[in-house]
Amino acid sequence: MFLGYLKNGFEQSLEDLINFNPLFDLELLRKTYSVFPEYCFAAYEDSKIVGVISAYSFNKHLYINVFEVLDDYENLFTRLISLLIRNLSDANILVLVENERSYDLEKLGFQNYSDFVRLLHTGEAVAFNFSNSTAKQVNAEHYDEVARRIDKKVFDDERDNYLKQDCVFSNSLKLSTDFGFLHSYVVNKRYIKVSPWLMENEAFLDAEKLLRGLLYYRGLKKIFAYAPKDVKEIVDLYESYKFKIDGDFKLMYLNDKPNIKLENLYGI
Repeated sequence: MFLGYLKNGFEQSLEDLINFNPLFDLELLRKTYSVFPEYCFAAYEDSKIVGVISAYSFNKHLYINVFEVLDDYENLFTRLISLLIRNLSDANILVLVENERSYDLEKLGFQNYSDFVRLLHTGEAVAFNFSNSTAKQVNAEHYDEVARRIDKKVFDDERDNYLKQDCVFSNSLKLSTDFGFLHSYVVNKRYIKVSPWLMENEAFLDAEKLLRGLLYYRGLKKIFAYAPKDVKEIVDLYESYKFKIDGDFKLMYLNDKPNIKLENLYGI
């Protein structure tokens, strides 16, 4: 087995991981590799990738955005993240992992920041009115301006390039009001991912408009998002539109504790 940097042309070696996890985010891995190849590592068994990790570097912290290992190679989970840590020179790291994997990260020094849930919409019909007037209220005319302003407040970090370029895909759907923004993109033929979705304080009505817009434009596919478990208003909003909790996760950090306003974070 080879454990090291992700190699060019990696797409041809990912078939097993893609089949293993229907939510595997190949487009995000591609984009991250194009920007930060030095933070992308993989485990190769012959010509197949059996584990992969990638991370995006912001000003104050580095976020692990793709992390997948085949069941038969669970020991690679800690080996891959340890390899990443050794190449980071004491960087501050954030990662969202399934609850059962959090214990392995605790052994490496990670601490829990917040509990999260994955919410999944499977196309179940939801009755609501979405008029031309509503569509105009959530158009992306001021998306970049709103995203930059609110993202800075929520994450307390510089993430402009990420918002403008590196989390934007050819199939992205951008929605915004004066008080929030929602970005979604196609993961594969079946799934849409909501990331990121941020709102100002007490902007519940605008959040509902954005969610209605998402379902209006994307509702024929399955939609998933990761949201803070203990922010009742956010979880209740998802559930009121037929999203169901599909898994429990933890947002964990290594080194300096981040300062994220979870009550404004509707989708990480």
